[in-house]
Amino acid sequence: MKLISTMLLGALLLAGCAPKGGDAGGAGATGGRGDKGKGGAYLAYIHAVSIDTVEAQVQPLYERLVAACKAEPADGCTLLDSSVSGGREVGARLSFRASPAGVQRLIGLAASGGALSERSTRVEDLAGPIVDSNKRLEMLKQYQLKLQELERRAGRDVDALIKVSRELATVQSELEQATGDNARLMLRVNQDVLNVTLGTRMQRSFWAPVRHALGDFSGNLLAGLSGAIIGFAYGLPWLLAFLLLFPLARKGWRRMRGA
Repeated sequence: MKLISTMLLGALLLAGCAPKGGDAGGAGATGGRGDKGKGGAYLAYIHAVSIDTVEAQVQPLYERLVAACKAEPADGCTLLDSSVSGGREVGARLSFRASPAGVQRLIGLAASGGALSERSTRVEDLAGPIVDSNKRLEMLKQYQLKLQELERRAGRDVDALIKVSRELATVQSELEQATGDNARLMLRVNQDVLNVTLGTRMQRSFWAPVRHALGDFSGNLLAGLSGAIIGFAYGLPWLLAFLLLFPLARKGWRRMRGA
């Protein structure tokens, strides 16, 4: 029992002192587009484009972009977010995650439906988090192997088996979480994010302001009438007071002049 406890403590210490040479191996095992930048940097790209088009084309262009994303499973395209607004300001917003080639195709499709008014790209360097994640994965894997060896050596020592099994369950949970975190980081490296904004600011119809004004006429008229009524209600007491006091004040003024 003491031997197993000593070995368990030794495994903990060895896991904390795991060699750092596993960085490159962990990074290589994850694969993907780790060489996006110079020097094998792990770079995450976020693109943003703004398309200006006529109001009648906003909804069709929005639907074409969604359909194009669904029609390209090879690109791993995923629609992350989308919204369409109508009324006075017609527009739409979409957010995609796809391979670099898929992102470029979506940008070309969006630009074909109007004028590309703005385009930007933001890059985030994930080398530090990915290297740290690979180190953690390597240490957890080595620790798991050592615990499995201790489990085999424990034999029929029930207490030792319970301790090692409990530690193995904890390590397995941490390993699954670390693997998921690493996969999410590599997904950001291997696939780009594209944010598309569809608007009508530059290609708005000449009569659009007049049409909007006519559409708001009844509402503005009612708002003006309600304001006039409220103003009249506030001023009515002052008007009554003036009508009552003015004759008295005029009469007193005449008496003062006559005196």
